[in-house]
Amino acid sequence: MATIVAACSSNAGNVAGASVDTSDSTTSGTLAFSFAQAAQHTNVPRDLLVAIARVEDGLEIPAQRLELEEDSAIPAAGPLMIRHGKLDTLARGAALIGKSELELRKDADLALHAGALVLAELGAKTGARAGDLASWKSAVEEMSGYADDDHREEYAHRVFATLARGGTFDARDGQRITLPRYDLPPGLTLDIEARLHTLATSQFPGAQWIPTSCSGKCTSGRGGAKVEYIVIHDTEGGWDASVSTLQNDPGKSVQYIVGTDGKVAQFVTEETTAWHAGNFHFNQRSVGIEHVGYSTKPYTEANYAASAKLVDYLAKKYNVPRDRAHIIGHDQIPNGNKIAQSAAPCSDSPKGCTSGVNYGGAGNHSDPGVWEWPTFMARIGGASKCNDVTSLWNCSNDKGKAFRCAGGTVVVETCNGTGACEAKPNGQDDLCHTAPKPTSTPPVTDPGVATPAPAAPPPAETTGATVTVPEADLDTPPDEDAGCSITHHPGRDTSGLGLGVILFAAALVLARARARAPS
Repeated sequence: MATIVAACSSNAGNVAGASVDTSDSTTSGTLAFSFAQAAQHTNVPRDLLVAIARVEDGLEIPAQRLELEEDSAIPAAGPLMIRHGKLDTLARGAALIGKSELELRKDADLALHAGALVLAELGAKTGARAGDLASWKSAVEEMSGYADDDHREEYAHRVFATLARGGTFDARDGQRITLPRYDLPPGLTLDIEARLHTLATSQFPGAQWIPTSCSGKCTSGRGGAKVEYIVIHDTEGGWDASVSTLQNDPGKSVQYIVGTDGKVAQFVTEETTAWHAGNFHFNQRSVGIEHVGYSTKPYTEANYAASAKLVDYLAKKYNVPRDRAHIIGHDQIPNGNKIAQSAAPCSDSPKGCTSGVNYGGAGNHSDPGVWEWPTFMARIGGASKCNDVTSLWNCSNDKGKAFRCAGGTVVVETCNGTGACEAKPNGQDDLCHTAPKPTSTPPVTDPGVATPAPAAPPPAETTGATVTVPEADLDTPPDEDAGCSITHHPGRDTSGLGLGVILFAAALVLARARARAPS
């Protein structure tokens, strides 16, 4: 590996800063070893492979992914996220390495080797040289799988900018991958993303437009149907793999996609019937939103925040009710092969919807998986259904909220106190700590204006030196909102308040006695 890096450096420019971390590059089973092997066997620069994997968010893909939907909408494979783009790198990689696409999707190291073979083949066609990183630009653009020149060029710029910055990155199983910094021509590394927003005007403000042909992927118009549903999906792949697949792969399309960083893009107009739900009846009556992420991993805050803005916009525009009968997951779509296409969406729990064969569309899909319906619906002023949750308090993934079903309603609490939301063992309520409300301060008064005296307290009954305080004063509790935990409300001590009333009454008696005393 060190020889390969030295060759790249001497031809591509001076290496600045970080050196290559080779501590685990000779250890079989590590990701660094897999990159070194793939580079050695294909003569593709190791650091170019690492930079592509970094851009694709593929460094943390598990070595083995055994439980996969075979007909996933985004069948991406390995750290390089080879996929069904304009250039079908997944199909070509499978052919070059002699394995099936499913085998590559399950084995990340096998897919890495297959992807390197595809890139080597592209490099040979475009005149790339192993010792000259800049010479790989055309091959990288084609490897992206994008259909339009602007997105292909922008993708290559991100790869070369990653090489120019270098760094040490988190990788699978707690590993770290180090990339040296390269001096590269500015034309390869300058950010050109702003150009992408001028390609066309998307309907949702701020969304990037992805030019997408409808041929074999969607249907013009909605056949007279109106939008009644918003369908939430996840991609099971990174941004570039997901976008290039949805732009090009036949038989599937969607209106919008939301990235882990909150970026939003649009493929076809909202007036188009996109093929996203595996059910044409619902496709005609819905807007589909893909979310970059995985059904088994928590979604990012940026993902939720951007999606909530998009769903709010769509719900207002099409008067879609903000409930879980109309804002639904792919797992709730009727499977027309088993029940009527026009049947109502699944109203069972997410687990119940995915456990049978009647829902998830024709492919029986289970996305969006661990999507937090209670907190998401609260963001858009709606409510989830009780079987989205349990009767126990459960923390949100970010520990900032807790939710449960109580009395047929989903309750969501904000955990803004010390400790936020504290997870407890299974079968127990999680503990939501809430911050005390600030105490009220007296109003500011003009010093030149007399302040009215407070109303006198009720007269106390006196017998000698004994003071009897009205019972109502003794029973008055402190502020109920003075800080609490959802699952624990300790008894409140009112003795301090009662003592204060006693002292006040005693002072009043003493003052009256002094007034009666002879001077």
